[in-house]
Amino acid sequence: MTHLFRTLKMFLSRPWSKGLTVESRFVTRFRVMPWDCDLNLHLTNSRYPVWLDLARTEFFLAIGAGKLFTHKGWRSVLASQTITFVREIKPLAEVELESRVLHWDRKYFYMEHRFVVDGRLHAKTLARIAILRGGRVRSLGRMLEAIAEFHRRPDSIPEPPPPPAEVLAKIELLTAKRQAEEFRPGS
Repeated sequence: MTHLFRTLKMFLSRPWSKGLTVESRFVTRFRVMPWDCDLNLHLTNSRYPVWLDLARTEFFLAIGAGKLFTHKGWRSVLASQTITFVREIKPLAEVELESRVLHWDRKYFYMEHRFVVDGRLHAKTLARIAILRGGRVRSLGRMLEAIAEFHRRPDSIPEPPPPPAEVLAKIELLTAKRQAEEFRPGS
């Protein structure tokens, strides 16, 4: 139920009117309520992915992709996500969830999310996200072109930034995992 209220609050804040670009760093704010906590009296681990989904939804709305999702059949799919916990987040803390796109290629894009309380990092996430349309994977660059076309904006589509070492390590790890799964002795 709390997820419903937070989603409603997000829509009431009109994120689509913020005019962000894919290069923008954006912040989503949350307050840790008592029902967000576990028996250790800190933000429960299961709440982090919920907040990350809300932040990514706000990101898509803020860059103008909302109409593509509702009218043109575009979708986003979380392919993988790694969360590193640095320190606990206490009840009633105001959390700034800072998000930014690190890189994209023809298949995925990579977002960094940072959970910050009072200027201190409490958790960091690296998410790999796929964009789908018509059952096929599309690049973030293609989605940006579709956004510019749909909104009739002559925006120039930015080139993807070079992948930072963290993204390269994730790509290498996931490639090795896929290769290990494909290799089956005796087949």
